[in-house]
Amino acid sequence: MRVLVIIFICLVAGKVCASLPLQVSDEDLVKKTDHILIGRVVGVDMIDAYGKQITDPDAKTGPGIKNKIRLIIKVDEVLQTNVSEVPKELYVPMDSFMHYSLGAIKEYYPEISEQRLILLSGKKFQPPVAGHFQRLLTKKDYYLDLFKTNESLQQNDSVE
Repeated sequence: MRVLVIIFICLVAGKVCASLPLQVSDEDLVKKTDHILIGRVVGVDMIDAYGKQITDPDAKTGPGIKNKIRLIIKVDEVLQTNVSEVPKELYVPMDSFMHYSLGAIKEYYPEISEQRLILLSGKKFQPPVAGHFQRLLTKKDYYLDLFKTNESLQQNDSVE
């Protein structure tokens, strides 16, 4: 009986831990950010490990599942970037370790969303931290100040 209880606890703990989103401070998020944009979600899609489109609303993401749900974001304005040109439309993956279904995410974004602050990283415009890339537009000045502070700190570190 004791063995069954231990097995049950291990199975439940694995499922629970797999569904917890990563926690990250604003400062750590901005340290990994290369692009601050204003945009809106205009669609949702899902691809498998080979890049093939998935349309089944019951298709899932999560640990061990190679599917990716992506938010299609229309870029309205570029506030900060380190590249010469930002695409007008970006496919930004959601956290693939979270248990989502394509249908649930499409229900959450049934139509074009309001403008959001979008924080992305790298040449492929990916979330700086899995699942953390959208912020309220009302926080624009706060994140721009953090970004500029971080930039000046990096410049000071490279001079020394």
